[in-house]
Amino acid sequence: MFTRGRFMRTGQDRVEIVSVNRVVSLGRVRVVPRDIIVADANGVVVVPRARAAEIAGIARGIDDIESQFRQAIQSGKTLTQACAELGYHKLQRKSQ
Repeated sequence: MFTRGRFMRTGQDRVEIVSVNRVVSLGRVRVVPRDIIVADANGVVVVPRARAAEIAGIARGIDDIESQFRQAIQSGKTLTQACAELGYHKLQRKSQ
């Protein structure tokens, strides 16, 4: 369970299913049936099904660069050198 604020420890005998496979909005995020939800200790991401392949490709590219970044640091390069060589700062931009 993820929450932005306080939450109940259990919904037993107090929570009921109203509908299944319906569009919901969580804050400003819209979630539709078949969207992909990815969650870890740092948060939750909703990936629209129609963009799943595109997002997966971007994520693989970031993972590859981060792996190269770690290797560069382990081989003795400074953070500045590794960032400059790999264009690490570009990972934070929408267009790569």
